[in-house]
Amino acid sequence: MGGSSFIQLPLSIQNKRAVINPKNIDEECFKWAILAKHVTGINRYRVGSNYTEHENKYNFSGITFPTPLSDIKKFEKNNSNVSVNVYGLREQKKIKGSVYTVFLLKVVNEEKTGHFDLLIVTKEGKSHCAYISTFFRLVRSQKTAHNGEVIFCKRCFTAFDNRPRMKLSGQAALDQHKLICGEHKPIIPKMPALGSMLKFEAR
Repeated sequence: MGGSSFIQLPLSIQNKRAVINPKNIDEECFKWAILAKHVTGINRYRVGSNYTEHENKYNFSGITFPTPLSDIKKFEKNNSNVSVNVYGLREQKKIKGSVYTVFLLKVVNEEKTGHFDLLIVTKEGKSHCAYISTFFRLVRSQKTAHNGEVIFCKRCFTAFDNRPRMKLSGQAALDQHKLICGEHKPIIPKMPALGSMLKFEAR
């Protein structure tokens, strides 16, 4: 799976205001998704000189376009201060329309100073890469009903909010969670739906 020509994000994902999806006319969407982190202003959604002026910030040598996941590891090796997580988008068609959920494709054990979270969207056999600017906004609605800012484990999507409680919360809770989660393969826990009941049988 790799990035190719521009694909518009689903409206429900756009409305989260969590992803910068640069409109490119080539197959270098991986590069533009990386550089989107440095572009500001109303034109950040369109690739132009506002993007190309940042190309020398990173070493893209040896990277093929469209960019397969295997080349992203090469990009990390080219840039020692860079780490990259990659997520996909899964569509579920329902009566009232499609529902999209984010799932993990690639995760690093340690986020470096130059860290990126990228989203790959697919359509009609093609794929496209975009930059996740605010991770918690992108995944919050699929994991919690809490409307405030939430910190997520980017490996398993466990959520931690900052509401005071007896146990750890917020970043402290996430740091403790990582000590366990980091030792295991990436997994997204599937919890019972809201309002459902768990049934236990005596043996």
